[in-house]
Amino acid sequence: MHSSPASRLRIAAWVVTLLLPLAAWQLTSTSWSLLHNRVGVLFTVAALISAAIGGLLPALVGALLNVAALAWFSHLHPPVDGHANSVLWSILLVAVTLVVGYAREKWSAAEMLAGHLSTDLARLRDELDSQRTDLKRFHELSVSLSSSLERQQLLNGVLHAIAALQKTDLAMLLLLPGAGSNLLRVETYAGFTAEQVRLFGDIPANFFAMHRRTLIEDIESPGTYFPFIDAATQVGFRAVFSAPIINSRGEPLGAVVTYFRKPHSPTERQARLVELYVRQAANALENARLYHTSLETLAAEQHRTAVLRSLAEASLQINSVLSLDSLLQVITDQARSIIGARQAFTTLLPKGDWSQSITCSSSADGQSAVQFPQERPGMLPFNKPVRITANAEGSHPLSPLSPWHSMMKFNAPHDGWLAAPLLTRDGRNLGLIQLSGKINGAFSEDDEAILVQLTHMASVAIDNVRLYREAQEQIEQIKRTQDALQRSKETMQLAQRCVGIGMWEWDLQGGALTWSDEICRLHGIEPEQFDHRYDVWMESIHPEDRQHVHSSITQALVSCSDYNVQYRVICSDKTTHWLEARGQTIVMSGIPVRMMGVAMDVTPRKTAEEALRHSEKLAATGRLAASIAHEINNPLEVISHVMYLLRSTPHLPERALQHIRTAEAELHRVVHITRQTLAFYREVSSPVMVSIAGVLEEVLNTFDRKLAEKAVIVHRQYAPATELQCYPGELRQVFSNLVLNAVEALSDSGAIAVRVRQTTGAQGRLGIRITMADNGPGIAIENLPRIFEPFFTTKGSKGTGLGLWVSQGIVHKHGGSIRVRSSVDPLRHGTCFVVFLPVVAVETEMVEDSKSVLTAKDTTGAKETNEVHTY
Repeated sequence: MHSSPASRLRIAAWVVTLLLPLAAWQLTSTSWSLLHNRVGVLFTVAALISAAIGGLLPALVGALLNVAALAWFSHLHPPVDGHANSVLWSILLVAVTLVVGYAREKWSAAEMLAGHLSTDLARLRDELDSQRTDLKRFHELSVSLSSSLERQQLLNGVLHAIAALQKTDLAMLLLLPGAGSNLLRVETYAGFTAEQVRLFGDIPANFFAMHRRTLIEDIESPGTYFPFIDAATQVGFRAVFSAPIINSRGEPLGAVVTYFRKPHSPTERQARLVELYVRQAANALENARLYHTSLETLAAEQHRTAVLRSLAEASLQINSVLSLDSLLQVITDQARSIIGARQAFTTLLPKGDWSQSITCSSSADGQSAVQFPQERPGMLPFNKPVRITANAEGSHPLSPLSPWHSMMKFNAPHDGWLAAPLLTRDGRNLGLIQLSGKINGAFSEDDEAILVQLTHMASVAIDNVRLYREAQEQIEQIKRTQDALQRSKETMQLAQRCVGIGMWEWDLQGGALTWSDEICRLHGIEPEQFDHRYDVWMESIHPEDRQHVHSSITQALVSCSDYNVQYRVICSDKTTHWLEARGQTIVMSGIPVRMMGVAMDVTPRKTAEEALRHSEKLAATGRLAASIAHEINNPLEVISHVMYLLRSTPHLPERALQHIRTAEAELHRVVHITRQTLAFYREVSSPVMVSIAGVLEEVLNTFDRKLAEKAVIVHRQYAPATELQCYPGELRQVFSNLVLNAVEALSDSGAIAVRVRQTTGAQGRLGIRITMADNGPGIAIENLPRIFEPFFTTKGSKGTGLGLWVSQGIVHKHGGSIRVRSSVDPLRHGTCFVVFLPVVAVETEMVEDSKSVLTAKDTTGAKETNEVHTY
């Protein structure tokens, strides 16, 4: 079994710690004449190496061993100046070794903290990538659904998108065949074979809830009811999740069911995304249904309009009559008049029943009507025109048993008989028109053709009367359909507003640019004020981005490719928003004819990315400062020892000693600065007990030079207070932000008051209240509500706008609150920040957040209580 690298490193450190005293002994013995009685140098170096490699414990052991070795060496080789020099070297050896060992321990802790920060940043990047992927998938699904109205294609697209979202290869889309149906029908599926789908048999609608999600984490767990256990066994799935498909009227249409081969429980985020996909699918299906219904209705109406137009052109008089009785009379009179017969009969048989027949006659002056024969019902099924002359010759041969034959035999006038059926377009027999007694000659083929044409016109006119009544009903139905289409459009607009996505279309031939209401809102333009011109859109884009957007569109048109660009817009309230537009070029015969796509608001994403970059930059700056301070500290220690040795050298001139003392004083000040820097950026992995007054004093000491330069007077009032369990490094950051803001707000000879006292806060919590006030110009009343927002600053390019935002997050992390009061009154102006920190904080929350030095606003549900007052 192999040991880890860390174990091998520790073993090596101990081996070096034990061997170095012997090496120092050997080197000291060899170089005795060269050291000039400085016998402790090599032993000190050996102890320092042990401390630098192993840390505090090896440093302590190495110091003891080297001190012992130094003492024994001094005993065997007494120095000229006695044992005092050996004692000093021993003290120096122990002190330097422990300092270096302690620094090595802290450096290891800093490396661990840096590792945790890197892990957190990687996790944040992964979450951001996941959200970006989900948004891209939803965008692709929206574009797919909006670009197609073919039902099966829509269903397949939705099912595969949901299966990909939940990372499973088994899914079904079930729909109700009708409103009252109790069984679900499999419309499409993924990952199953046709034989496996048949294993499910009849799927009851009540098993998959039609108004909420259904989740079975493990169908094999005891007490779980699952009616398709045989299908689950053969296919090999263990978990089931379904989401209902509900239209805009709240009516269930079906469900999308996903199956998992292992026990599974989707996250709440995944479930909500699935529901969002399903709602989008329901809207798309409803739009497709309404679209096809409107096309069918429009086609039927156009056909009826064409029929009515042709009828109007053929016979204005016939088509101007909408009464059936009047229409039959007009048809009869027109037939007799046009063909020139003595008598005309028009018989209409509703539903083909002779007993309900309606007969209308027309006779020339002085003519009497001819009676029908007794066999008259047999005349109708012939369904062909019949022309009979006086000599019994006609256009069709007649059977001796034919009623027309009997008509000729007993009742027909000597100048013939002409008849034609009233046939609808589908061949139904509505009745017939009969003419007898040609006034001039016999009925000819032309007369037969005219009568056929008149029967066609009459049949259409009769149908027109019926269609007129139906048209009234159709108009009402069309109106209801249009109302439903408008409601669906409003629902789509609401969905676009909720997700911040709008649709656009650009007609490249006519130049018209069509925007949805949501895109107008994203560009800060009222829909009624947009005149559908390209240059108006360009004017709404930030001047710095117009050329980039125009170039991207030009490139997409030239290459007939997709279009994707991000740009800024300036709204009417002077705020700037980031938009992302995506589209595709529609090409016909190699020529771009139009572009269509979507635009979405990506301002929150841009803000999050900017915050992440600032966080990384500040964290890197902190680590760099601490690293530099640590690296400077080691040579400073050596210089300090050298200066000590120089000052200890006998017979030095007084002037040289004075220079050495001045150098030591300045060196001490540099050491103090490096220690403050290390203390400021050093972080602990868990909360510790500290004195708030002590932390404040450290921060104020850091700003001593800046306070002195501006002649700022600091009034301190530290009342006795208990120690607080907290993260001291983070509180230093809060207090540093407040002190720095106060100093920058003050002119020369200003004053800052700092007070610390123990008190009771909201809900009776015992805590410490820190008050920091200045007599600067104050904060404008319109800026007070925004001072804790990220990236809000009144310092121009000098400020990042993150100081108070980060400070508020740190205070909330410690379970406290931060408030501000400010006044710009010329007689009484200034700003006062009050921070309350409870003595007993919520430890679980602090431990969870302890891995992050910079923290955003609290998202655990605690509401901000920023109280803004004026003097």
